[in-house]
Amino acid sequence: MLNNSSRTINPCFSLRKVALCVAYTVALCCLSLQDARAAVPFLSAAEAADAPAPADSTFSVESFRQLPTDVSAFIDAVRDLNDEACALLKVVAPADFAFSSPLGIVERRDKVGEIWLFLPKGTKSITLKHPQWGVLRDYAFGTKLESRMTYEMRLRLPQTAVVEKHDTVVYTQTIVDTVTVTPPRRVVPLHLYTLLTASMHTDGPSWGAMIAVMSRHGGYVHASTNLRSGKKTIGACNREGYRDGATVKPYYSGSTHTSEYAVTAGLIHRINANFNVFEGVGYAKQTTAWQLAKSEGGGWLRNDGLTHKGVAAEIGVLFTKGRLSVSASTLTIGGSQWQGCVGIGIRIGKNSVITKPAKR
Repeated sequence: MLNNSSRTINPCFSLRKVALCVAYTVALCCLSLQDARAAVPFLSAAEAADAPAPADSTFSVESFRQLPTDVSAFIDAVRDLNDEACALLKVVAPADFAFSSPLGIVERRDKVGEIWLFLPKGTKSITLKHPQWGVLRDYAFGTKLESRMTYEMRLRLPQTAVVEKHDTVVYTQTIVDTVTVTPPRRVVPLHLYTLLTASMHTDGPSWGAMIAVMSRHGGYVHASTNLRSGKKTIGACNREGYRDGATVKPYYSGSTHTSEYAVTAGLIHRINANFNVFEGVGYAKQTTAWQLAKSEGGGWLRNDGLTHKGVAAEIGVLFTKGRLSVSASTLTIGGSQWQGCVGIGIRIGKNSVITKPAKR
C-alpha cells in the first residue's frame, strides 16, 4: 500500500511544478512586452502623416570645366602675395557655402546665383563646407589652375523634403453686439486773434487793428486810418486841377493833404492748425485836397479825381505759429483804389482739434 500511494503522489507534484513554470514564463513575457511599448513612442495616424520624410543630406560636384571664352579673370585681375594673377573659379551654389584650399583663397565675391573664388596659380584641389550638409574635403580638379583663366564648378544639392501642413479649422461662436457706439466728436475750441496792421497805398501808410473770433469758422473786424482829418474845402477840382466849368487852371501852392479810413467785416475760416482765410466787405473813404496859392486867395480844393469812397472789399490769409500771428490781405475801394495790408499780433486760446464725447 505504501508503495502505491507514493507512486500516485509523485505525478501530481510534477504537474504542479510544470504549471508554476508556465505561469512564471507568461508573466515574464507580459512584462517584457510592456517595457518595449514604453521604450518605443507611439505615433498616431495624423502625426505619422505630418512627420517629415528623411531627406538626402549629401552634396557633390556635378561638373567642373574650363571657360575659355570667359575673360572675367583677365579683365578684373586679382593678384596673390607673389604678385601673380589668380585663376577665377565660379561656383554655382548658394552663398552659405564656405571654401578652403591648400594654397588659400585670395578673394571671394558673392554674385547673383554664384560665388567667385580667386585662387592662386597652381591650385589642384578645394574643400567645400556647408553648415547643414557637411564637408566635401579635397575635391581634386584633375589639373592645375592656370593664371588669368576662368573655371566653372556646379554642385548637386540635396533635395529638401516637402512637409505638408494641414490647416486646422476652429469654429467659434461669436456674440453679436447690438449696442451702437457713436464715435467721439472732433471740435476746435473758440480762440481769438488780435493784430496791429499797416496798409500801403500811394498816399502813405495807414495804421489799424484787426480782431477775429473763431473755432472752425468765425468773424473778424478790421479798421484802419492814416490818422489825418480832412481839410475844410472851399470847392472842388478834377484830377488835373481845373475847377468845374473853368477853362483856366488856378495856381496852387504845391501842398496836398490826404485823409483815409476803411472799415471791413466778414468771415474767417480755418484751413489747418496754422492757416486761416478771411474775406469781408465794408466802407472806405480817401479824400485828397490841393491848396490854392495865396494869389488865388488860399484855401483848399477837393480833388475829385483823386478822391475815392464807397464799398470796400478785403480778402487775405492769417498764419499762426505758436502764439504769434501774421496776416496779409488786399483791400480795394470800389475797384478804383487798392491797398496792400500786413499785420502782426497774437493768438489767445488753443486752435488745435480736440475730441469730446458724442452727444446722445
